[in-house]
Amino acid sequence: MKIYLNGEIVSRGEARIDPFDRGFVFGDGVYEGLRAFDGRVVGLSGHVARLASGLAATGIPWDASLLGGVCERLLEANSLRDAFIYMQCTRGAPGPGEPVRSRVAAGPIRPTIFAYATPTPGLNTYAATPTKRAITTPDTRWLRGLIKSISLMGSVLAAYEAEAAGCDDAILIRTMPGGEKLAAEGTSANLIAVVPAPDGTQIVTPPLDGAPILAGVTRDILLAAAARRGVEIAVRNLPEHELLAAREIMLCGTLTMVTAITHLNGKPVGEGAPGPETNRLLRVLVEAIGQGA
Repeated sequence: MKIYLNGEIVSRGEARIDPFDRGFVFGDGVYEGLRAFDGRVVGLSGHVARLASGLAATGIPWDASLLGGVCERLLEANSLRDAFIYMQCTRGAPGPGEPVRSRVAAGPIRPTIFAYATPTPGLNTYAATPTKRAITTPDTRWLRGLIKSISLMGSVLAAYEAEAAGCDDAILIRTMPGGEKLAAEGTSANLIAVVPAPDGTQIVTPPLDGAPILAGVTRDILLAAAARRGVEIAVRNLPEHELLAAREIMLCGTLTMVTAITHLNGKPVGEGAPGPETNRLLRVLVEAIGQGA
């Protein structure tokens, strides 16, 4: 595997990162996960905007507009057309003689930029809807969910909890200051549910400032494409009791695409198989990506 490290393409065995890098010592950094189909990165402008927002929020000085070039170099170096691309930007390592564990860097510091690409299935493999089983678990993560931080311990622990329960993922439930319990997202993907409504059903996805949750680029692509197709997806808070009564539950993300949650907490969701709205939204997303989203 060839990786990108601070402007250079090197082999994994050649890569060297300072052990005092703040990403390793503090989890002080942000990241992006991107998907390439047939050599084209999906939603690149959205990823650049989200990375720029995260860099600004954390005060890490790097030009997010360089992200596309990093992706192109990695795809070429690894001879990949269909791939997942991971990129992270940490605050960097302190210079010689500077404190190695100061919460605030003592002097000027250069960020560490690391990225890699691995092969993933092509777009034509999504004719059938992927499925997962999930649990619900309390969302114990920090409050700044809009920052795509590399500090992912909360999600990691939730994923281990799901594995221990014989499931593939966890849906995080955030208890709000007033006591209301809101469904937030999966451990690495946004959440969409089809819930009962007075006139039938309603497709719902939580808002960014509710739980809060990450601004998913794939979710944005799907919302825009669904609106063009006349498919209404309500962006509103999703209380836990509505999630538990949902007819369909799905996750939406870079690697997830649209994946059906067929069982939640050991009970079938709907018929225990991908439902009609889940199948339709996957087709909408695949078509949007195929048309250059």
